[in-house]
Amino acid sequence: METFHTIWTALLMILFILIFIRAWSRKRTLEYREASHIPLEDDNLTNGSSKDG
Repeated sequence: METFHTIWTALLMILFILIFIRAWSRKRTLEYREASHIPLEDDNLTNGSSKDG
């Protein structure tokens, strides 16, 4: 059972490192910048509906 826990821990650590590398990749900078502006966009312009009714 100890071998299973060792392998499981190693796989999770590798997965974490891969996610970290992908998140900080320069290729994704534009995508993250666009996503960061989503909360600032006007809802009326994005979906064509009006809050006034």
